[in-house]
Amino acid sequence: DIYNFSCPCCGQRLLWQELRRLELFPESDQRLFEEKISQLTEQDTRYCKKCPRCNRVVQRTDPEELFVECPACPGNMGKPYWFCWNCLRRRNRRLAQGEACKNNDCSLVALLQSCPTIDNPLLTVHGCPTVRACPNCKVLISHIEGCKYVNCVSCGLSFCYRCLEKRVTCYNAKREWYHVAQCVKPMAPRQMFSAKRSTPAKAT
Repeated sequence: DIYNFSCPCCGQRLLWQELRRLELFPESDQRLFEEKISQLTEQDTRYCKKCPRCNRVVQRTDPEELFVECPACPGNMGKPYWFCWNCLRRRNRRLAQGEACKNNDCSLVALLQSCPTIDNPLLTVHGCPTVRACPNCKVLISHIEGCKYVNCVSCGLSFCYRCLEKRVTCYNAKREWYHVAQCVKPMAPRQMFSAKRSTPAKAT
């Protein structure tokens, strides 16, 4: 089970960040294992996510726990680094059990960060999140069909759903790649900013 780590001698359960702190294996092995954890939990972020500050994997034991601590953040002068599990915004302190995140856009950012990816090798947007935010007006957009270029029904911006560049920028960089998945730039990661409205607009 990718979520469970236990001592082979006593059976005590350990969090991944606790194992990392023990320095039982070299840094290179830690990075490889964290990359594997990220791949295996890409569609299920209830227990493992990357810290928004240091990009290390943080594991939580309680899926109801909204605020978690990353003990690996460098330069934090020994102070715990707390962040919201949903929107990844930093918190200066651990909030009380059941206390809500103060970020008004928390649920929208959570959607951008945790929505499933498009699983269709026949589409040029294979591997992209099912929901993106328009780079211009930040309205939520879902890709329905067709090529990788979509039009925002709110502001009219035409952009590439894979790299999030403007359509003309992406197209002119490599015109013969119009109908294939590759872009000159790599696939854009999941977006961190919020959107203006919560109802996804269909791409046209």
